[in-house]
Amino acid sequence: MIDETVAQAAGAVVERYFETLNRRDKPAVHACFNFPHVRIGAAGAVSYYEDVGANPFGQFLARVGEDGWDHSVLDRLDVIFTAPAKAHVAIDFRRLRADGSEIGTYHSLYIVTCVDGHWGIQGGSGTGG
Repeated sequence: MIDETVAQAAGAVVERYFETLNRRDKPAVHACFNFPHVRIGAAGAVSYYEDVGANPFGQFLARVGEDGWDHSVLDRLDVIFTAPAKAHVAIDFRRLRADGSEIGTYHSLYIVTCVDGHWGIQGGSGTGG
């Protein structure tokens, strides 16, 4: 059973993350996370960020700058599991260049947690193509 209050809080964080990511607003992007923060990439590589000082946003920009990333579009957000302070959120999104051409379509699972009253993305695993 999905707790709608938890689902709403988790969904709002994911939507805010995409908004701030597209604005390249580093402090606001980092505010969408809870730390420590873990990412598991499509090839199974694990990235671990102990705290905000590890700058996951800066590392993201370095990676996507090579393919001409301009912005991302969130196509689907589905909260598939909730607990009192956690939700699993399945998403589909596209990365696009400034001219609107598509870099790729991606499917991810975000783990959104509430730590000390703050809802944030604490982990994620994704595939791309």
